[in-house]
Amino acid sequence: MDDGTKARPLPIRHGASRAVASIALALGRHGRWTQRVSGLLNPVSGSGDAPVDCVLVADPDAMGAMAMDALRAGGYRIVEVWTSGVETPSGAMSRIASLASARQRAASRVLSRAAAPVRRLRRPWAASLDNALEAAPAFDVLVCAGSQIIFPAAFLERLRGRAVNLHPALLPHYRGPRPLHALLIDGMADTYGGMTLHLITSEIDGGPIIGQRRVGLVDHGTPDNWQRAVMETMTPLLADDLRAYLAGRREPVPQLSGSGSYQALRDVPLHAAPDQTVDRIARYLAAAAGMQRHAMAVLPDPHRPRRFVVTGGVRIIGRPTGEAPVVSLGHVEFDALDARIRIRRMTRPERLLRKIRRRLAAVFRR
Repeated sequence: MDDGTKARPLPIRHGASRAVASIALALGRHGRWTQRVSGLLNPVSGSGDAPVDCVLVADPDAMGAMAMDALRAGGYRIVEVWTSGVETPSGAMSRIASLASARQRAASRVLSRAAAPVRRLRRPWAASLDNALEAAPAFDVLVCAGSQIIFPAAFLERLRGRAVNLHPALLPHYRGPRPLHALLIDGMADTYGGMTLHLITSEIDGGPIIGQRRVGLVDHGTPDNWQRAVMETMTPLLADDLRAYLAGRREPVPQLSGSGSYQALRDVPLHAAPDQTVDRIARYLAAAAGMQRHAMAVLPDPHRPRRFVVTGGVRIIGRPTGEAPVVSLGHVEFDALDARIRIRRMTRPERLLRKIRRRLAAVFRR
């Protein structure tokens, strides 16, 4: 990838140059691959009106849907969607059964927004990505938005600086798979909330930064509104910053080695549990409404963890007692790391009412 930061001049879509042909021959590729490499080695037009062909790598969720809208608004043409999200059931009976699955229906609605072929990727990622690249139509840039797929260095080398990622935090802070959740739980949404567009490298969320937009929670009232505002910044980042990079008008800025932070999935548990402090549990419960359908408390068990839907705040009973957790119809009680606490359980009528409210809110949003 040379220095990994310079955009290449882009597509002359009819035929390849002599240098490109020699590269394709050396790699043992023909036809389609030669055309694709040609597109990746030549600069994109500086005109903001010229369409840019892209492959979108995303899950069928809210971020994936908004990334599709942002790409269209920025003048990009999605030629294919690569996803590791919800699988399409095989077999007639499985497909019929899936019609009753809200998750399947939601995923199908999201993927249909792209108006492009969808390719399912599976582990091991290296082989799946190589196969996808061989079969994909020619494209100018690969855009990743919220996917958990890991891109091997050898695959990225083949794209030669034309793979970018949209990360919902101000890098180098809050690298990792759950930045929005971690920002809310840590109370750092006003400090590091926003979106970063960066080159994809073999270091997770560590590539040179093309552009950023800051979005503070204080300016948007609720976690839901804040998260939507963060996602909406994908539009200017793709329409302005990425196009400037592809046209050779913007130089990505490397992230400082050793700077920022990284949170793995295990570092951002989306539940309250005995191995957490009271402060952490309280911050999680306060932020849960903006992160997941219900707040959860998880208690250890010899066979399998017990999960409970909870609501409200934390009531401190006293110091840790060393006694076993107590579960009743109305609450769960257990030792946190620094206190004995009680959290109210959400009743089934409350859960039903919340579900109805969510459905009505979704209808009005449409």
